[in-house]
Amino acid sequence: MGSTGKFWRRAGFAAMAVTTLMAAACGESASEGAGSTSSPQDQADASAFPVSIPSALGAADIPAVPQRVVTLGWGSDDAALALGVVPVAVQNMKSDTGTDDGILPWSRSRLRELDPAAQPTMLTASSKEIPFEQIASLRPDVILAVHSGLNQEQFDTLAAIAPTVAYPGRRWATSWEDQITTVGKALGRSERAQDLVTQSRELLTEVKAQHPEFAGKTAAFGSATEAGSYNFYFDTDPRLTLLESLGFDADPLARQLREGSDQTKFSAPVSLELLPNHDPDVLVAWYLSPELRSGIESNPLFAGLGAVGGNSYVPLTDPPLVFASSSPNVLSIPWLLDQLVPRLSEAAANVPVG
Repeated sequence: MGSTGKFWRRAGFAAMAVTTLMAAACGESASEGAGSTSSPQDQADASAFPVSIPSALGAADIPAVPQRVVTLGWGSDDAALALGVVPVAVQNMKSDTGTDDGILPWSRSRLRELDPAAQPTMLTASSKEIPFEQIASLRPDVILAVHSGLNQEQFDTLAAIAPTVAYPGRRWATSWEDQITTVGKALGRSERAQDLVTQSRELLTEVKAQHPEFAGKTAAFGSATEAGSYNFYFDTDPRLTLLESLGFDADPLARQLREGSDQTKFSAPVSLELLPNHDPDVLVAWYLSPELRSGIESNPLFAGLGAVGGNSYVPLTDPPLVFASSSPNVLSIPWLLDQLVPRLSEAAANVPVG
C-alpha cells in the first residue's frame, strides 16, 4: 500500500482527514454493492433524491440513493471511495499504470480501510471500447464517468443500462473539484464532498505557502506520444491547474494552443522545429515509452530549451506518478504532493533569477 506521506500527517489537515477520508471502519463487500459505513459522515442523504445531474452528453436522473455503483474513466472510483462508497466495479488501470492488480496505491489503501474483503469487478475499458454487457450484468444503480472520454453513442448505451453521469464540459477535462462534487451529488453525499474540497484546497494552499520559489515562474506540462512532435496540455487541463494552485503561472503557450485548437481537445502537438518558440521556466512531462523519451531528449531542439539545459525539467517515469499528476483528485493529491513537490522545488530553484 502506498503511504500518503508527510502531507497526510500535517497538523490540522491530518486531523480533518481522520474524520473524513479515513472515517469509515468498513462497508459492505463489493459483491453486495456500495453500502453504509460505521460513521454518520458516510451516510447518504436520502432526502436529496430524486436528483437530476446534467452533463455534456445528457442528464442522469437518479431516483434514490445508489446501492450499486460502477465507475469508468479516471477519478470517479477515487471520488466514491473518498466519500465512503465501495463501487461494485471500477476501470482496470493496469494497462495505464502498470500496477499488478489494476488498482492505484492511494485507491487500494482507501479500499482496504473501507472493507478489507472488498473485491470490485475490474472492467477492461477505454475511450474506444466499453464492456457494455459486463456492466449490464452487474445491475448498477448508477454509472459514474465524470472524468472520461465517453462519446455520445457510448453514453446513450450506458444510460440505457443505468443513469450515467458524464463530464460537465470537455472530455478528459473535469477539474478535481467538479469530480468530487458531482459524484457527491450523485451519491447523496454533497456535504461531505464539499468538506473534501475545502480540505484539499487548504492542503494545496499550505504547500504553496511553503514553496515561495514557485511564484512568478511559468510552467508547462508536455508529453511525447509519437515521434516528430511534442504535446503541450492546455491551461484548462487538470495537470496545469494543479501546478497553478501550487503557485506557478501557466505558460502562455497553454492558452494560445487551446484558443487555436479543436475545443474538444485537451492538448495540442507542436512540431519539434517550433519547440524553441516555447520556453517555460519549468517543464514537467511524461512519455508513452522509453524510446520516445530517448528520441525527444536527444533532439538538439529539445535539449536546447532553457528548462532542459538549466535543470528545471521534470520528466515523470513512475506510472502511478504519471497518472496522479495527469488526473489529480481528493484521494490522490496528498500522495501526489509527497512525490512531486520536492522535484518541482528543485526545478524551480534552478530557474535563473531576472
